[in-house]
Amino acid sequence: MTTPQINSAEQEDYKVARYKWGYMDKTGNLVIRAQYDDTRDFEDGLAAIQLKGQWGFINMQGEIVIEPQYKGAWAFQEGLSRVLTWEGKMGFINLVGRWVIPDTLEEVSDFHDGFARVKKQELYGYINKKGALMIPAEFVSASDFEHGYAKAQRSMKQGLIDTTGNWVINDEYDRIALPADSLVRAKQGNKYGFLNLKAQVVIPFSFEDASDFSNGVAAVKTADGYGLIDKSGAYISNFRYDHAWYANESRWVVEKEGKFGAVDATGKNIIPILYDQIFPFSNGRTFYRSDFTWGLMDSLGKQITPPQFGLVWEYREGLARVAFYEGIGYIDEMAMLTCRQSSWMLEIFQEV
Repeated sequence: MTTPQINSAEQEDYKVARYKWGYMDKTGNLVIRAQYDDTRDFEDGLAAIQLKGQWGFINMQGEIVIEPQYKGAWAFQEGLSRVLTWEGKMGFINLVGRWVIPDTLEEVSDFHDGFARVKKQELYGYINKKGALMIPAEFVSASDFEHGYAKAQRSMKQGLIDTTGNWVINDEYDRIALPADSLVRAKQGNKYGFLNLKAQVVIPFSFEDASDFSNGVAAVKTADGYGLIDKSGAYISNFRYDHAWYANESRWVVEKEGKFGAVDATGKNIIPILYDQIFPFSNGRTFYRSDFTWGLMDSLGKQITPPQFGLVWEYREGLARVAFYEGIGYIDEMAMLTCRQSSWMLEIFQEV
């Protein structure tokens, strides 16, 4: 266990939660009693919980594994948790609460691809899991690594670096995105185009706006509106939409005059532009909104339920959180109710 480092004045200055938080299973059974002032999701078998202003960790049986003692704690990433001490410093602990990287850091992000972004004297660099500075702090702005690449900026322009700190694409663009579908979206002046990972322009900078490629297709904007292109830059659909974005499962949500529908990767309209909003797709399902309430439809636009939910959230692990008049519940992919709570809290709780 770690040794608590607590500023007593700050520790006493916390707000007691009106409602306590706990954890339920997929059938709605309360498996960890609602007793915490705040909670986070489980990662690596542990969840951060707050008691009396201090953060610690419990396991999935509800047992305290790391005593509440920190001013702040974040979910485990790659086996390490970022924590904030009462002295205002950050470091990383392992799954049993031992310091792996001491609490000497002023600002640091979670680990991604084995690296954490750290701030030193107003500039950003990257440390490894031993706390060693592997990429010097020389960037005025930098992103987390994702699949071996990070966005970085030394002055006014942006580029991409790899995990050695070398430039893959030099910092000469007004805006740049992380690689997606092997291409990199970038902005030069007021136009967007696409590069490959050899820094070669493969689709010219000719679009007013652009999304990343997904499954070989990207949404882009010309003077005529939004449409779709393939990885050669060839047009797939007419440019007639007010907006378009990728919504998973080879579906793109399109907007026209305040109404929404969806097209497939060929540009064919598969859900008519009739709805007030459409959610991203998950396992062949999506939520749609009509007349202020939400319903569920399949990926071809067939309605599974009429509009009946006040609020909806995306599916996770086969369940979606929805709001009824009576409170919050969960539905499965066939819209069958798996559990319901007669409360407007967004998670299970009980007042203690």
